[in-house]
Amino acid sequence: MAQHGYGEILRRRDFSCFFWTQFLGAFNDNLYKMILSLLALDVTSAAGSRGFYISLIGFLFILPFALFSGYAGQLADIYSKRTVLIAVKIFEIFAMALGWVAFLYGRIEPMLGVVFLMGLHSTFFSPAKYGILPEMLPEEELSRGNGLLEMSTFMAIILGTSLGGLIYGAWKDHLGWIGAMLTIIAMLGTVTSLGITRVPASGAAKAFKPYPWTEIWHGMKRLSREKPLWLAVAGISYFWFLGALIQMDVLLYGKEILQLDEARIGLLGTFLAIGIGAGSLAAGRLSGDKIELGLVPLGSVAMGAFPTLLYFSPPDFTVASALLVAMAFSAGLFIVPLNALLQQRSGKQEKGQLI
Repeated sequence: MAQHGYGEILRRRDFSCFFWTQFLGAFNDNLYKMILSLLALDVTSAAGSRGFYISLIGFLFILPFALFSGYAGQLADIYSKRTVLIAVKIFEIFAMALGWVAFLYGRIEPMLGVVFLMGLHSTFFSPAKYGILPEMLPEEELSRGNGLLEMSTFMAIILGTSLGGLIYGAWKDHLGWIGAMLTIIAMLGTVTSLGITRVPASGAAKAFKPYPWTEIWHGMKRLSREKPLWLAVAGISYFWFLGALIQMDVLLYGKEILQLDEARIGLLGTFLAIGIGAGSLAAGRLSGDKIELGLVPLGSVAMGAFPTLLYFSPPDFTVASALLVAMAFSAGLFIVPLNALLQQRSGKQEKGQLI
């Protein structure tokens, strides 16, 4: 039985600041992507063009992870993870300010460039975010800490996607207002990051490598020597691949198959986020003071079953929403133990590299 609940963890000021920093960053990412996706659906009339722009937005957001993850891992291992988090949040203000300018001019090309910058922000944020968690919490609270972290991420997706549809519908003729709001949110996230736990650098004596793929290659060789870590990373990668694919497909499914307006398309993403937030909290609760890997195969099977049911179901908003919630709940059960295992089993001086 867990000795400490979620409330005790959240009452810690340092963790609360970390929680809100993560929340505001994920919220801004998804709010911006949702608004730009709806704008792309509006400005392109042909279904093929719509699909191209939706895919391009997803591609541009993910591309920095492929190009710069090696650098991000190095920074998280060499410097204090708190320092990296604060620096990345300052960069987010710069990216959102550029987005504000792009909205004022109403040009979709620079808006797409800002998607890349937001992906770059997330690329450098992620290793420090997941790496700092075991430095803030004792091992017996890692599962619950990860449950809260994943819940905050997907609660941010709930609001980012649902409010994105509502805000775009209300302010589509005042895009500059949206840009100003996004910039203010980035500033708030920077302020909360200042309250994150002061942690020292890991002590990793690494020379900074100019070629990030070298670091990734060394990390892959390290993972190959320890099967549980390798499988955990493969599972986490699969989770984010599936999530990115479904997030793009849900927009097109709502627009082309269900014939929904912007607000209800946003609600489909909201149902996904509700499910994964609830599943993440459930995983942390069920794990207690240990890492419960038995949840992973259960979540994996259900993650495959519910999209299959959706494929064979008639195009109905209520049925689609229920199946998306169930699939996402299963995903929460799947991802939380894997994140906790990677944080627990990786060494202090290599967490950034492996994450």
